[in-house]
Amino acid sequence: MKFLFLFLLAPHSYAYIPEYSLIASHTAGQHGKGVYQIEQDVTYHKDGDAFSVHESWLVAGENEMRVTLEGRGPLKGLVHGTILFDGGKKYFVDPNGTLRSQRLGADWLEPLFHFRNSKFLRSRLVALKIAPPESLHDRAPMPSDEDPKYTPPPFIRLNRVGGAIAWAIGAAPDPNEHPTLWIEQDQFVIRKYRGADDSMLKADDYAKYGDLWFPHRRIYDFEKSEVEIDTQMVRSLGRYSARDTRFRTSSLSASRDGLKLPDADVLHEFYLRFR
Repeated sequence: MKFLFLFLLAPHSYAYIPEYSLIASHTAGQHGKGVYQIEQDVTYHKDGDAFSVHESWLVAGENEMRVTLEGRGPLKGLVHGTILFDGGKKYFVDPNGTLRSQRLGADWLEPLFHFRNSKFLRSRLVALKIAPPESLHDRAPMPSDEDPKYTPPPFIRLNRVGGAIAWAIGAAPDPNEHPTLWIEQDQFVIRKYRGADDSMLKADDYAKYGDLWFPHRRIYDFEKSEVEIDTQMVRSLGRYSARDTRFRTSSLSASRDGLKLPDADVLHEFYLRFR
């Protein structure tokens, strides 16, 4: 803690790259405790019209999430249902009333805003080929008989994103090449992600809700399409209990929670890939 205190007070800390473990642990510490309810709108524009889906989230960390969808405007009645996310899988009731499960892939990015264990981030970034496998291990302590000389991790660079200084995590020599994750230096929050397929996620306008820092606005850019997410409300629901049935597949009802999406649409692609 003394090291961190001196680092934060140092007048030239803007030019400093700390240990990767410190970045990961303090980013995890920005994601709150217990269960949160998050209300947000997912929107894209086409031919002058806006197509929106309202999402109601319950989140208890990177491995327990639930979202209920409701189409708005032109999508009213065309988008509906609930999806549970449990670790590496998602569960939903298909139009035939059958409970289905699917493995979550590289585009499942929502946990980046909710992970509470730094090991999750470090493991996830290795899986996404952003950080090298050796990043999973802490640096060995410096021998006491040597003059301590700190060398920043080679896969982290200082870069700017949205006018703020950030740590760009990625193996590419140029931080603007993919894949890369940007974490803002001042608040330890995710600001930008570039995937291996050039898909992009940007997060801006963070606000603090109790112990949770969460962006008011996010933009997904993929395959020449852009989807915007606007946060409407964030509320803490208190301590998480393992007995909370809302995060269990047994809570899904075929009549109430059956998943319905448009057949061919930007939002259809968004929900297939990113949800």
